[in-house]
Amino acid sequence: MPRRTALLESHVVSSEPGADLKHMDEYVSYLATLTANRQIFLLNFHANFHAFETMFRALQTAWARLGTERDRPGRSQVGLLPFANILARHTLVGFEHLTYYQSFLAWLAFRPGLEAFLMIGKFVEDPANADIWKNRQSDWKSYKKTFSGSALESKSLAQSAAYRQILTHLNGEFIHPNPDFAYRDAAQKNNGKSVLLEIQCFDGDPDIHEGHLLAYLNLLDLVVVGSENLVTNLCGPPVAASTRETYSKQQFNRAKQLATKNGVSKKVMEELGNWKV
Repeated sequence: MPRRTALLESHVVSSEPGADLKHMDEYVSYLATLTANRQIFLLNFHANFHAFETMFRALQTAWARLGTERDRPGRSQVGLLPFANILARHTLVGFEHLTYYQSFLAWLAFRPGLEAFLMIGKFVEDPANADIWKNRQSDWKSYKKTFSGSALESKSLAQSAAYRQILTHLNGEFIHPNPDFAYRDAAQKNNGKSVLLEIQCFDGDPDIHEGHLLAYLNLLDLVVVGSENLVTNLCGPPVAASTRETYSKQQFNRAKQLATKNGVSKKVMEELGNWKV
């Protein structure tokens, strides 16, 4: 089936006073575009939607053990669950934006979840780090020293260095309005004496959107495996071990083809999804 292109909706600013701008119906149009794009996404990426569902259930299952089991020395680790819930919530909301063809919002929404995941690693590595986290307001220097930059990496969380590097990319590309951020979705049009500056609300290039989708799902799969391993190290092997094939193995040929076809997609997949293509 040929892939359908997402609908686009722009916010337009004109340099000419009194120019004919979009008025009160703009938000209604935006909502209609969201609805249409969700349907288009389900037509284009039905299998990816179900892959997300499978991984998200596995993520929830991994962390749910902390609500019913104790760690190997017999201690409760229920204090980690709020951070696991932050991870789950932002994973879900981030993927929702991908179904709307809003990659920039997907990563913005997911970022706190990824940071919460890294913080769990710090708490497991040294429970005293939880006190530093609690006293963030009164002892900012200790908090910054413990949870900033490479200090956010931990031995208890495999690949934490890779996660932290991805967090750095997210900060630079989706948090701060630097030049790359400002110009990425902007387009200028001359209209007689007017200059129209359009800011797109949705992905305009299907290949780049797919690159973000592959990056997001591969990163999520890595986070799921990391969650399962961390909880297993704490509490011992689960009753039923995961038998899922990794997403990178399933989709490697697809990712490789897309990376060859589109350099921007390749960069996105490597920097945000930890693909080796």
